Amino acid sequence: EKAQSTLVAVDNISNFEHSEKYIDCSQCEQISSCEATYRQKTKEKEEMTDNKNQLREDAIEFALQISDLCDEIKGCSVYVNQIVRSSSSIGANIHEAKYAQSKADFINKLEISLKECSETEYWLELIFRKGKMTETTYKDLRNNCGSIRRRLIASITTAKENT
Repeated sequence: EKAQSTLVAVDNISNFEHSEKYIDCSQCEQISSCEATYRQKTKEKEEMTDNKNQLREDAIEFALQISDLCDEIKGCSVYVNQIVRSSSSIGANIHEAKYAQSKADFINKLEISLKECSETEYWLELIFRKGKMTETTYKDLRNNCGSIRRRLIASITTAKENT
């Protein structure tokens, strides 16, 4: 019979199923390993959620910057309407991806966001070439859009690798 000192209570160990209230300490290393793996996966999931939320927030902020710019532009209403639509669609599709029905749907939503991002870069350049914004504003907005685009590409690549 095992001595009481070699037994450990398992009541407080997360996600560990065991039919006995006490286990042999020789199993403690295995439990610690399982617990560490669980904590690491939870941490990674939280970081991914934070990154996705940050991408969504950056897309919203970008759309607001575009909207503010367009409020100041006189004329070029066709271009203004197009860039407002494409820039706001980036964040809308990122938001929709959170509620995707499948991995393929999730990837599709992010790919639509990527296309809208590319379209927004086109409209930015067109409005800049028409002389409707300063070079500094153009470069700042183009860099913001490029940052979102690169993160979308990385997210799509990761999602495809994990299918």
